[in-house]
Amino acid sequence: MKQYLRDQVDWPQAFPPEEYTARRAKLRDALAAEEFDGIYVTMPADITYLTGYDMIWYHSRNLTGLLLRADSDDTLFIDGWPHTTIVSTTPEITDAVFYQRGPVADVIALITERVKSLGLAGGRLATQRWSYAPHGDVIDELNAGLRDGGATVTDASFLIEEIRLIKSPLEIALMRKTAGIADTAMAAARDAIRPGILETEIEGILIGAMMADGGGYPAIRSMIGSGPRSGTHHSPAQARAVKAGDLVFIDFCACLHRYHINLNRTFSLGEPDPRWADLMDRSAGCIDAVVAGISPGDSLYKVHAIADDYIDQNGLRRYCWYNGGYSLGIAVPPDWVGVHRTHPTPGGPGDRALKPGMIFNLENQFDVWEDWPGGSGAAYIDSFLMTDSGLDVLSELPRNLIVV
Repeated sequence: MKQYLRDQVDWPQAFPPEEYTARRAKLRDALAAEEFDGIYVTMPADITYLTGYDMIWYHSRNLTGLLLRADSDDTLFIDGWPHTTIVSTTPEITDAVFYQRGPVADVIALITERVKSLGLAGGRLATQRWSYAPHGDVIDELNAGLRDGGATVTDASFLIEEIRLIKSPLEIALMRKTAGIADTAMAAARDAIRPGILETEIEGILIGAMMADGGGYPAIRSMIGSGPRSGTHHSPAQARAVKAGDLVFIDFCACLHRYHINLNRTFSLGEPDPRWADLMDRSAGCIDAVVAGISPGDSLYKVHAIADDYIDQNGLRRYCWYNGGYSLGIAVPPDWVGVHRTHPTPGGPGDRALKPGMIFNLENQFDVWEDWPGGSGAAYIDSFLMTDSGLDVLSELPRNLIVV
């Protein structure tokens, strides 16, 4: 830790210290309830949640993590020495140990030694295997090292995510601001659509608008498709020039302090084939049906049931590729959504009651492979906040097919 760098932090932090203290207290309570003595946190989004740490390269051998005890707010951050500056300028990291480049076994030895020095060697410890970083084999090696030292080790990958599901008032305020950034960026992209513009240029405009509005890099690479690519799923922008008559599909996540809001709209460069307009006009009411049918305390799965019924009642099932949603919050690329879904998922955590502070998206994605002029599909996505009185839609943009 370089204190002189800490003293030079002169940019706004995501949250005040009290917010992070409250989060760690919730985690300690959860650890105690599960009879854990401590946890070594390696999931990138969870590290950000607990400390504000923001780093771009979580690779498969990266054992960056936070060691937290159930009986104390004292924490120990463990990271590679190249991140000395990041750690030193993250105010919520108060005690850190750095390791040199070398074999994973050396890092594990450092972690197990620190666990022992904190009196946790013989305790019941939680680790997080279900993550994209580090690789599960690396966590298995860490677990073996901790067990060799006398600890009982149990996976608790989603313990913190369960806490993160309900947002605090400060998180809600930040995500509302993120939603405004999303609308502004989408409007900038809409206004830029013209014959000859490349899909990649549109993405540049999106990112530039978000950055200019105070946001950060998106939670996931943006999905942009035009003409025959307008029905694309999980495909990034290409160097394709937009043509008159094309549909243009734009799906991205605005981000602020790694908190993201998902927004998707479809545009038509010139008047579309009326079948596209009819499809999107009929589908647009799905969001209104969900808002009208959901109250605090209802099942998260009820959102999907209402949306599914709307799709069927309005004759949209034939074209519906996906109708569902995911919990939103902190996202560190390449991951972008939580494990909680609006519909049952094999291996998922199951249903949850909708409580004030929960934020999730809902997608209406349509594929049309009947050679309608202009494209191969169309879609919209909105994000919701559950409040004390019901669901708030976080975008103010229309969901119909938008003609530019």
